[in-house]
Amino acid sequence: MTAVIAAPGRSGGTPARWLRGPADQPRWARPALLAITATATVLYAWGIGAQTPHLYYSAAARSMSQSWHNFFFAAFDPAATISIDKLPGSLWLQALSVRIFGPHLWAYLLPQVIEGALTVLVLYRVVRRLSGPAAGIVAALVMALAPAAVALDRGNISDTLLILLLVLAADQVVSAIRSGRTRHLIYCGLWIGLAFQAKMVQAWLVIPAFAAAVLIATPKDALRQRVTGILCFGAVAVAASLSWMTVVSLLPAGGRPYVDGSHHNSLFEQVFVYNAASRTNDGFTVGSANFSTAGSPSAGYRAALVLGPDNRFDHVFGGGGGREAGWLAPLALICLLGLAWAARRRPRTDHGTAALTLWGGWLVIHVAVFLVIGTVNPYYLAVLIPAIAALIGMGATAVLRSADRRVFGCAVVAVAATAVYGWFLLEPAPHWVRFTVLLATVLTCLAAAVLPAAFPRRDPAGVALLVATALIAPAVAAVSVVVNGFGPLDTPFESATARQITQGFMAASIPEAEKLNRELAKLPGHPKYPLVTYTTVLASPFILTSGQQVPSIGGFTGEAPVPGLAELARMIDDHEVGLVLLSPGDDERVTWIRQHCAELPGDGSSIAAYDCTRH
Repeated sequence: MTAVIAAPGRSGGTPARWLRGPADQPRWARPALLAITATATVLYAWGIGAQTPHLYYSAAARSMSQSWHNFFFAAFDPAATISIDKLPGSLWLQALSVRIFGPHLWAYLLPQVIEGALTVLVLYRVVRRLSGPAAGIVAALVMALAPAAVALDRGNISDTLLILLLVLAADQVVSAIRSGRTRHLIYCGLWIGLAFQAKMVQAWLVIPAFAAAVLIATPKDALRQRVTGILCFGAVAVAASLSWMTVVSLLPAGGRPYVDGSHHNSLFEQVFVYNAASRTNDGFTVGSANFSTAGSPSAGYRAALVLGPDNRFDHVFGGGGGREAGWLAPLALICLLGLAWAARRRPRTDHGTAALTLWGGWLVIHVAVFLVIGTVNPYYLAVLIPAIAALIGMGATAVLRSADRRVFGCAVVAVAATAVYGWFLLEPAPHWVRFTVLLATVLTCLAAAVLPAAFPRRDPAGVALLVATALIAPAVAAVSVVVNGFGPLDTPFESATARQITQGFMAASIPEAEKLNRELAKLPGHPKYPLVTYTTVLASPFILTSGQQVPSIGGFTGEAPVPGLAELARMIDDHEVGLVLLSPGDDERVTWIRQHCAELPGDGSSIAAYDCTRH
């Protein structure tokens, strides 16, 4: 009877206990985390129905959603003649979303909203386990409000999934540090392998930091066993990374799409040459910007979207890169140095030192890579945010725990310098925005500096005000991203030229494609392929809006050898082709079309249309 009476009470108290969280965490931690995650979700999902997804990836996701054959082989077009030019990890999730919900624009974006929100939750868990709940909450807050994360998670770029999987891998590193068990390193290798399917070689950049963190936390008597575990971790990471590529490569080439991004139908060439070695040069990557049927952006327009080799400082700390992810990067580096100085007195195996190695290595490796490579798309920088967030969370906790007033004074100076740096990054913003940020920053910074004098006993309010001061400028930038309907290709307070591309050319591509699709349906003779394009980029909006086959010449860059000249000539000679859209290019197939098809009157754009029905 007692059990029966008590059961309703326990059931009724379950939601409250769940909201409070585990007994080993403060009562405020879980409500704060849920509030932060809810805020992040709103920022990522706001206006999702009106947001224009990345046309190339969306077209591929729609094609992949049409059959399991296309899904597995990452076909760009419905007929599976050519693949996408990257590994398909993130597109598999988008294709599943489209298969479940239908080809709505929001269906392409929904997986990234979910992935971004999960990243906030997992990052809190990872940071809390080594640095405490306060550090975890600060890290989650920084992650949620970072402009780079907000812009990225409002689109359908693969970096969103990459970041989530890397943070999950970091969680397994923490488990290995805490428990000493090798199996967690094996799980970490599996997460790295999955991250490789999303963003290829970039997933491997964190491996040195992860391995170093594990070794530092290992006692001398267990060092040999742990080295063996790390070797197993590396082997599993490589095997999982190469698994899909190997399976596809072993299958007959005639039964799968041609591998775009390669000259020899090779996934290994696509991944390690086209998407790795060739990206270290100083020229603009061909895929740095989307293109529309209204015309492709000029080199100057591409320069507005891509961070080029002329000023590598702007890759991370200034210009578009700074406004994307650099706001708190200097503060994170200051925290890294300060925490490293404090760690010199602790044992080598201290978990705080391991956490510092993990996140510090993550940040330093990526910053070094982004400063060295020739060109950087701004959304690449979002991978810096988990490490930046974790280091700032750890730094805030260290200040809170310290009884030395000089530590707090140094923190005030560092945050004040961060505010000045944020003011520098806000230069393109409207004057009223800069004035508001300046006023709010000065008031909160002064309050944070005065509070300890008024309350000599250590009080978390002072540290909270310092965190708030540092977050004002990037939070305003993040809100501006949402208010302006920006996505991954945008940066906060970007130039009018960049906005013309992302909000003009690209946003107009879908209605333009729908209009042209209706016109193509009226072509006399109803050719098998009403439209053919030079590059898959030009084919993207037509496949996205119609779901029909649009043969493309040359893949993403125009350099893929499919279809060959003989096959293309046969298609046109057999009257299978209606209209051909050509962008500028030095290609024998383009030259042949110009010689054998009739050019239609143009609108002054760089895209030329050729009528091949009268050939």
